[in-house]
Amino acid sequence: MSTTHKIEIHQTGDQFVATVPAIGAVVTGATEEAALREAERAIIARMIEEAEKRKRRRRGKDHTVA
Repeated sequence: MSTTHKIEIHQTGDQFVATVPAIGAVVTGATEEAALREAERAIIARMIEEAEKRKRRRRGKDHTVA
């Protein structure tokens, strides 16, 4: 499965702000590259969180109540 996310970056004073609108993430970095890395981490963290939720739901369906 391939997912793409739009990352918007702008400079505010002496730092860069990266926004990932699809997941509501806003991160900062001292450089543009640092802000991009932080945005990537936010995306990956969200993907892991969603995968764990799907895994828990699947486990719940496999269990029966006696």
